[in-house]
Amino acid sequence: MAAEGKARGDIELLRQALEAFTSRSDVDGIVSLLDRFLKSLVPHDCSAICFFEGEGLRLHSLKGDSKNGMTAGTVIKQPLFQRDIRDAVRPVIFPEPGSDLRVGDSNVPVENGKFMAVPMRAGARNIGCITLESRQRERFDEAGALLAQVLANEAAIALEHARLFHEVEKLTDVDALTGLHRRRQFDAASRIEFRRTLRFRLKLSVIMMDIDHLMRVNDSHGRIVGDKVLAGVADVCLRGIRMTDLHARYGGEEFCFLLPETDQKGAHVLAERLRTSVAGLRFRTDKRNFSVTVSVGIAERRSDTDTIERLLEQSDQALFKAKCEGRNRIVLWTEQVGKFWKSG
Repeated sequence: MAAEGKARGDIELLRQALEAFTSRSDVDGIVSLLDRFLKSLVPHDCSAICFFEGEGLRLHSLKGDSKNGMTAGTVIKQPLFQRDIRDAVRPVIFPEPGSDLRVGDSNVPVENGKFMAVPMRAGARNIGCITLESRQRERFDEAGALLAQVLANEAAIALEHARLFHEVEKLTDVDALTGLHRRRQFDAASRIEFRRTLRFRLKLSVIMMDIDHLMRVNDSHGRIVGDKVLAGVADVCLRGIRMTDLHARYGGEEFCFLLPETDQKGAHVLAERLRTSVAGLRFRTDKRNFSVTVSVGIAERRSDTDTIERLLEQSDQALFKAKCEGRNRIVLWTEQVGKFWKSG
């Protein structure tokens, strides 16, 4: 009766785990649930969850004592252990360290005592593995291995779904041609950044950029070449800005960059560097080689700039003036620029 009661309890825990996994779409949340349910279903002293990364295993989380200094993010490169677990379809229960060549060479983040490696199988492939350590002899058995495998596989499937979800989400937020964020994503992020700037009284600047005469490129060389120009200019910009800067394809050939904690002078330095880099690009066609230029408008948040929309409008007004003055130049927003835009 005790065994039957335990079996029913294990089945209920697996049901709860499956329900919990399907409710999450983030890796850390799924791994945290996996850790919790593992502790209940397969008692152990230490555990590690790793994901395959190239030829190695990256340690994602570690529970319990670690005497070998490994921390989350450590890449484990031990081919014997990986070859065993990368293609495994069921758990491998290891004897004492030193009694098995795989254990001695694996350097997995568990020490002292019996331990088990459980492949995390999603469909036809293993995406990682779980290692469990018990300091009590004969702690792991076939029943525990089966429970661990079922739980690992359910977690692996949930992790794959999360990965696919974020890939699709990224596709909806990023312009496929340029790699810049779409307008919707940029608008949401820029509002958050603007509120942070107001709260902490930080500098904030916007660069609005337009590729000069892109329509002529399309008319002369075709849209395929025009798309190459868009992609090339965007690549230069993405490599030139900081990780903290927000970016977007704001219009057909118009790019926008929001620069946190940056004043007008700093934005001008960046804009000039981008303008020069773009001018140095060379595009090849069957007819001839050519280059393009960009026009740039810059606006810095002032004390009376109360919304992000107003700041973006000011940078757009400066861009308008740059194009009116002959293109391939940078214009900083001032009140005179605003008056010029209204008169234009």
